[in-house]
Amino acid sequence: MSSYKELFSQINPDETSAIENIIDAYVTLLGHVSKVKHSIPKCSGNNNGASSSSGSSNFNNRNSHVPNNDYAFTCNQPEKLQDLNQIRDDFRRLQQLVKKPIKNFEHDVNDIINKLEQTTSVFTTKQVRAMLSALENHVMKLRFHIPSLPSDMASTSSDVRRYTWKKQSNSVVDEKLPILHMNHKFLRSSVFTELQEAFEELNTKLKHCLLCFAVVLENEVVKRRLLIDWWVGERLVDSPATEEVADEILMELMAKGFIEPVKQRSKLVADRFKMQPRVRCVVIMLAQDAGLFDYDFNGNPTANSSLCSRLFLLKAEDGSLEHILSSSHNFDPEKLQTLFNFNEPFPDWRLESLLKVNNDNIVDWFSKIKNVNVLYLGRWQSSGEHHIEVESIDFLKGLMNMKYLRLLSLQGISRINELPKSVCKLTNLRILDLKACHNLEELPDGIDLLKQLTRLDISECYLLDGIPKGLAHLSKLEVLKGFLIGNLKSGGRSCTLEDLIGLERLSNLSINTGSRYFPTDEELRTLRKLEALRKLGIAWGMKQENAVEKSVGTVNSDNRGQDSGAARPTRVLSSILSLQNMRDPLELPTKLEILKLQCLPHKVSPNWLIPEKLKSLKKLYIRGGELENLVQMGNAEWTVEILHLKYLDEFNMDWEALHKSFPNLIFLENVACCNLAYGQCDAYGVWRKL
Repeated sequence: MSSYKELFSQINPDETSAIENIIDAYVTLLGHVSKVKHSIPKCSGNNNGASSSSGSSNFNNRNSHVPNNDYAFTCNQPEKLQDLNQIRDDFRRLQQLVKKPIKNFEHDVNDIINKLEQTTSVFTTKQVRAMLSALENHVMKLRFHIPSLPSDMASTSSDVRRYTWKKQSNSVVDEKLPILHMNHKFLRSSVFTELQEAFEELNTKLKHCLLCFAVVLENEVVKRRLLIDWWVGERLVDSPATEEVADEILMELMAKGFIEPVKQRSKLVADRFKMQPRVRCVVIMLAQDAGLFDYDFNGNPTANSSLCSRLFLLKAEDGSLEHILSSSHNFDPEKLQTLFNFNEPFPDWRLESLLKVNNDNIVDWFSKIKNVNVLYLGRWQSSGEHHIEVESIDFLKGLMNMKYLRLLSLQGISRINELPKSVCKLTNLRILDLKACHNLEELPDGIDLLKQLTRLDISECYLLDGIPKGLAHLSKLEVLKGFLIGNLKSGGRSCTLEDLIGLERLSNLSINTGSRYFPTDEELRTLRKLEALRKLGIAWGMKQENAVEKSVGTVNSDNRGQDSGAARPTRVLSSILSLQNMRDPLELPTKLEILKLQCLPHKVSPNWLIPEKLKSLKKLYIRGGELENLVQMGNAEWTVEILHLKYLDEFNMDWEALHKSFPNLIFLENVACCNLAYGQCDAYGVWRKL
């Protein structure tokens, strides 16, 4: 393919009428390519005449000599090539406008036509769609070197202004279609019509859920967690059964073709999603019409809150944000429903500098946004490379007036060493996301006032020293990530595991502990009382073990009342001792479905990690630690279906023994376990049952 940049190098960007014609020709060409591609039926599991003879296809269908899950066809009549000839004519028109041909593209079009004209040629729909996809990609790349209309052009045509494309600041460009959502030809295309019809078939809740997705850039991978939290904040889903309802919504949006799962080798079920460029072009137009978001000519969310009830924080590179906010004198802060940090690394500084234009300060302005539902200032991207920090937390004092706030995310924000007491005034808060706030040292004592809180994430807050006992009074709490155990510095003022017994809805709990002896017999009894628990994660911090004292006389899972320097008992002795507790079983909750263990400080499986006591367990994750194997006495079998083994230097279990212990296994991930070299796994250490 010749250089697209060279192709358009002869165009004078001041010739606005010529550029308009180029854009018009380009959109026509793209529309015809898309039309032909979508007219060809996709592969189907059933090779029946009803589906293969769809009237929309311009190709003859022949079902002989091809696999049962695809269709065969040839084109041996001139009239059947009308669409492809139209593509060639469209491109030649574009060639005339730019006065320099792209030989490779024309050759590709001619090659397809010549092959289909041969009466002896037989192609499957998959092959033809692949050829057309290649053409479509070439057409899409043309867009990035068509010059923009000058920003100071004299033309008053509204259509010309809507065609304006942002110039590229460098030669590196992404494959995106930012202009389509503003192009009248695309709005009349079959692609747009089909997506719009599918959108109208959705109920009100599903429509709103889909439009929330439009906040991210095209092809951006979005975590399931972000979507669910946002939907909770927007009052679209709520407890009980939040996760189940959200998954149903995602399934429906996938079935309609609006989003698609992004599968990872390390996961059997996708928990990340993205939206195709053309779909997003439709969705952002619908979101703009609905007043949810505002967009610039490139399809990026803008900070123009005067047109909608949602405000975005973006890195200002050309002064546009200052202009937008300074011109929004009539915007009422009380109308704001969502404040979302799109990509600003210094959110407080950005707000402060922008508000100064209107002689406002950030604390006063925060006090005025009384009706906001979502305050997402932290990191939302899948990658943890996006740095965010604040100069001070004074602006958070304005939280006290946000009586309707349901989602507060400060994830990944540096230099937050404490939360102001104003957080405790958020009586309607459902989700508090403090994950990876590495400087956070304490939580406010009034946390028990957050009566509606269902999800609290304090994982990766490594400086946090204890949790206020008031946490135990959050009766609606369902998810608690990063709970601390084994730290005595708080002098008994910190919330303990036993304090959590009253949380009857707690279904997901992750624990960080500095004691290698966790869980003790007493802690196992406590965990057993958390009857709603379905997901449990335990991470041992071995560097702190010497600072943690164990209770005198307590029987531990790995060291039965002996000094830390004494030899550990054998598995037989552990079994004998466990028989003494048959009236009060020392085991994890019996209904546990997912168990995640990190840095497990045991060479052999402790007495609470055996199949007989975990009959409901379906997923087992073990990352790091001293574990040598999972072989059980009496050849006991696990019910686990998904097993992840990562960074286990001592783990040594052959393939036959593993499958004998895990007969229900359908997925295995082996990462950097130096003693495991399973030939059945792929290059990434993944095995799936066929």
